[in-house]
Amino acid sequence: MEDSKILNNIIVILVEPKNPGNIGSVVRALKNMGISNLRLVNPVEYRDVEEQKKLGYRSQEIVEKSKEFKTLKEAMQDISTAFLATTRKGKWKKDFLSPKSAAEMICSNAIKEKVAVIFGREDSGVTIDESQYANYFITIPAAVKYPSLNLSQAVMVTVYEIYSRLSEGNITPIFPRKAKKKEFERLYENIWDLMKDIEFREDDKGLFHRSLKRALNRTHWTNADIAVFDRACKQVRWYLDNNPKLGGKKKS
Repeated sequence: MEDSKILNNIIVILVEPKNPGNIGSVVRALKNMGISNLRLVNPVEYRDVEEQKKLGYRSQEIVEKSKEFKTLKEAMQDISTAFLATTRKGKWKKDFLSPKSAAEMICSNAIKEKVAVIFGREDSGVTIDESQYANYFITIPAAVKYPSLNLSQAVMVTVYEIYSRLSEGNITPIFPRKAKKKEFERLYENIWDLMKDIEFREDDKGLFHRSLKRALNRTHWTNADIAVFDRACKQVRWYLDNNPKLGGKKKS
């Protein structure tokens, strides 16, 4: 597959960027590394802002075709695999990769599917719930204990490694084509609805539903795999609705 086709399957997502100049610097980094697909979640005004145009010099075609979404969930519907760049480690974040290691997986997955590389807010990153959409996390090594790269620097380091890996050639797929995020979201909703119908009691912190979403996003299930669990949910639903002992309607 041509490098351009792989690059076209790589989508950079910025979550609530607050500075139009940062957006301009990001699109310039993307242009230099051959990535043209940019999505922004609830961004500051940037399209006709002079600061953005100045820092995004000769990269405005990326701005013109960029897409905006109200939530990260909406921006992820057609994505199969997602990588989140972050410096914050915690029990909700596993599978940390260096930019170089992430680039290997990003290029491999992008042969067959759309891959997202997500960057959070300049001041606060992403929320715990937003982080559940990520399959992997990217952390950029630094000489200081608490690194503080700005948004465009983090993007540049990451997309440079992607382009560098593509330049080496010999990209091969690691996994079969994965189901899209919207399919996982539908399965998550089906399972969660069933849990509530059997009177499952969630704790106040909502730990179970986060664990459920994280567990699903860590899999490499295909559409066929999702269909198996959809069928299981459908059968359980039918049983609940048709068993009088469980409050369902009587069988005719």
